[in-house]
Amino acid sequence: MFTSNVTDGQRKENCTTFIQMDLFVHFALIPAVLITLLLSYLQRRTRPHKIDDKLPLEQRFGITVPVNFLSSYSNRWSYGAAWGATASTMFLLFFDEYSNYFNFDIPAWGKVFVYLLSALEVGMDYYPFFACLATTHKLIGSVLGFLYALSWFCVQVVDLFQCPKNSSDSWMTFDKLMPLPSLLCCLFLMGRFIHMFVKFMVACQRAEHIEEEEPFLIGHQFNHVKLLLRRKCDRDDAKKLNILQRIYNWDPNFKFPLRMIITAVLCLICLYNFILADFYLSPKAMKILDSWILNTVNVSYINNTNKILFILKETWFYSTFPAVLLSVIYVFHLLACYREQIRALFEGKMKFIPLKRSPAVLAASIRYTGNQIAYLLWGYLVLHILHFLVGLLITFWFVLPIKQGKGMQVLQGFGYTLLGIVLMVLVIVVQVLAAQFIFLQDKISPSDRNKPLAINNRRAFHNFSYFFMFYSVILGFGVCLLRLIISLLLGSWLLAKIDRSLFPRGYERIDMGYCTWIGMLRVDLHQTHPVVLVFCHLLIQERDVKRQHNMSEATTPADSLQVGRKQRCTAKWQLIYTLLKNPQLIMDRKQHNSLFPIGRDALERQIMSTVHSRNRKHWGSDTPGTGAEDRQGQ
Repeated sequence: MFTSNVTDGQRKENCTTFIQMDLFVHFALIPAVLITLLLSYLQRRTRPHKIDDKLPLEQRFGITVPVNFLSSYSNRWSYGAAWGATASTMFLLFFDEYSNYFNFDIPAWGKVFVYLLSALEVGMDYYPFFACLATTHKLIGSVLGFLYALSWFCVQVVDLFQCPKNSSDSWMTFDKLMPLPSLLCCLFLMGRFIHMFVKFMVACQRAEHIEEEEPFLIGHQFNHVKLLLRRKCDRDDAKKLNILQRIYNWDPNFKFPLRMIITAVLCLICLYNFILADFYLSPKAMKILDSWILNTVNVSYINNTNKILFILKETWFYSTFPAVLLSVIYVFHLLACYREQIRALFEGKMKFIPLKRSPAVLAASIRYTGNQIAYLLWGYLVLHILHFLVGLLITFWFVLPIKQGKGMQVLQGFGYTLLGIVLMVLVIVVQVLAAQFIFLQDKISPSDRNKPLAINNRRAFHNFSYFFMFYSVILGFGVCLLRLIISLLLGSWLLAKIDRSLFPRGYERIDMGYCTWIGMLRVDLHQTHPVVLVFCHLLIQERDVKRQHNMSEATTPADSLQVGRKQRCTAKWQLIYTLLKNPQLIMDRKQHNSLFPIGRDALERQIMSTVHSRNRKHWGSDTPGTGAEDRQGQ
């Protein structure tokens, strides 16, 4: 045992600890690097390298992939639990906690490198969780992953319950509740590793084949394409059968990808930690505010000041609940918006997507999950402040005057305000009715839904527009103020929802959060489109069948060489035929410069000559009276 300061920076007392988390974070790099190197050694590279000629590596030390963010649908909740185990650490990174573990003096400009170093160290500490889940060597991955997760779980539990007498009750509650979701995720992860080990041992005893990699085509994608190939009436009947609730329309042919599951889990856990921090820090901030106000306010105003401070405390406390409810709804609504928009992209509806270059799109998709978490936390804070201000407005404008016996004055002011709004709406309704029944011409056909935008009674229309011009100026002031208030409220309420841009159409690229959402959607569209995947799957199957057929025909090396020559000749002939029929495809080939060294002008002349010759043949065959007798007569 040794004595040290607790690293959270909130407790001032010294306490006797069994484990220092800063030292554990540093020393955990040793087993993390060793596990990563071992899994990399077991991972064989698909292609040989020059180093294989110098060292007998046998194509080992391949690159381990911790998480497939592009097209993975397997072990989604296991990866979600692995990321959930890192959520508390990620939340502390958000508040610059782990940078305090590097005890050396640096200038102010070097702080950014310390933040980067702490993020890389934490990422390396948790890397074995994901590498052990993703490895194809299930036995070693399950054993090492279980032991590593168990060590982290035990250390966090010991650090959680040490120093129980040196902190206040409120901090003790916050300190114990904050890492609880990460500990539960760590327990789930250990159970997953045990399940992997048992499944591997049972498969070995039964001599069953263990699928090492995720299949290229997932079942729900194949079923989605099968549904598209049905008749429209059959698809509509299938949709009617699958609608069980109006709140959420469950689709058996759709699965959320791994990235969205990870994002939802991290958002919920980080939001949980942020709410706990809010409950812990708010009373302390109120105490500081109380002491400062009571020391500066005159003694004769103490009673009124205490009432106002009480109202502030209660309003801040009760405004927490609608902010929490809306933030949780946003997380689940995010998944529904993803499904709706990715379906629209699958159908080819690209109008709501602002076009950007591919490197910018891919880089934006990388930033999506982290940005979504940060936007959700900031959105919760803004929602909390907004509801707090609305609560104060209701309290000071309605509740307190009614309690003081000024209810009639409140009702009178409310009536005047409501009367002004009703008159404004009534004028707008009168304008619409006048346009409908007086100034617009009748429908061209009785079956038309709307009248044509053809003006009737033009003299009356000009007089009507003239007199309402003066009132529209007065109306515009109120409407402009209403627009400002609605924009402020909607912008504050929808800050966490980056699936919609807060800027008007044409300015979406300024919204960095919306750009990350669009980048993620476009990457998922190109990587997980069911029709494209089914098409590629059919091509791969056909290639494998042809390869097996050719290998079965080639019984000797000479036969196999002859089969290879036939394949190359056939491929070249098909390529030449395709390019002759479609010369514009030549520019899309990588070898077009070597095939046409003269340049683009010569290629364009070749294309034009081919098109003209094809048109002459077409016109010659379609023109009457150009048979053999006519040609002889000519």
